Amino acid sequence: MTSKRRREKAAFVSSPEVLAHLPEVSGNAINGFGESDVSRPKPVMWHDPEILPHGELQKWFRVQRKPPASVEYRRQSIAYTRETPPDIAPQRPGWSATEWTARVKEAALSRGADLVGIARMNRDWVFEGFEADYRWIVVLVVAMDYDNLAGAPDDASDAEVMRQYCRGTGAAYKLAGWMREHGWDAKPHGGPEAGPVLMIPPAIEAGLGELGKHGSMINREFGASFRLACVMTDIPLIADRPDLFGADEFCTGCRLCTDACPVDAIHTEKQLVRGETKWYVDFDQCIRYFVEHQGCALCLPICPWSRPGVAPRLAEKMTRRIARGGETLDPAG
Repeated sequence: MTSKRRREKAAFVSSPEVLAHLPEVSGNAINGFGESDVSRPKPVMWHDPEILPHGELQKWFRVQRKPPASVEYRRQSIAYTRETPPDIAPQRPGWSATEWTARVKEAALSRGADLVGIARMNRDWVFEGFEADYRWIVVLVVAMDYDNLAGAPDDASDAEVMRQYCRGTGAAYKLAGWMREHGWDAKPHGGPEAGPVLMIPPAIEAGLGELGKHGSMINREFGASFRLACVMTDIPLIADRPDLFGADEFCTGCRLCTDACPVDAIHTEKQLVRGETKWYVDFDQCIRYFVEHQGCALCLPICPWSRPGVAPRLAEKMTRRIARGGETLDPAG
């Protein structure tokens, strides 16, 4: 790490406005940091601010200046959520689970998703105070443009994040509409607001990637440069399998995001969170910088997996190395 980077980290101090809106309770405590018992996640930042300890901080964040493109993409996302969904058709095609799975995936890809995976719903993914009484969750991936993301946390990167949240929300609502037209109830959701389900765990279970050290997922095609959306349904489907291709092992030996984080929020080792030992980003440190800069995502473009064309090659190399029982790759190599 350069001395310049060290100075940047040491120099960051939250503004009085941000500090005034921080709650007394730690976001890490809300997230279950250090807890050995398995439990459902608790709403912490992006749900209805009226139910959150961090609600006042969210309100302050929302009224700050945003790039006009970001504002427009968020407006479009909200518009999707307010559209009247199609009626549920009274009859359903007599397709098998295999046929339904193929057709659901085709419908998702033709409606804006870049990748799609399916997982059986797990109650442990549902936020406390929310319900998601469905058998399946269909998880959608929308890729981000690396060049737009590369300058994070600038206006272009903020607009790109919001553009892809909008695209993911649109894809989810269109897919849910297709499901309803084919006789099944469906509940869609896309960011940036949080929904009833924590989306990364089902996305991992659905074979869409592994959790990275930076707290975001790493996909074998897009690296960490993507966003998620989902649709919950009872359509008879077949679950995908988790895809383990070596991203977790790679992160163990890589420090690029850790060293780049301006507030040292990215842990160098896995942490115990709600009964699971996993990569975890210090919420209390991260959120201060995030709201101060109206977004961040700095750790995503610096991730070696996110550079265009790199993830497929890295995944292939890591898969071969793991098969041979070798050590992780040098991130600079």
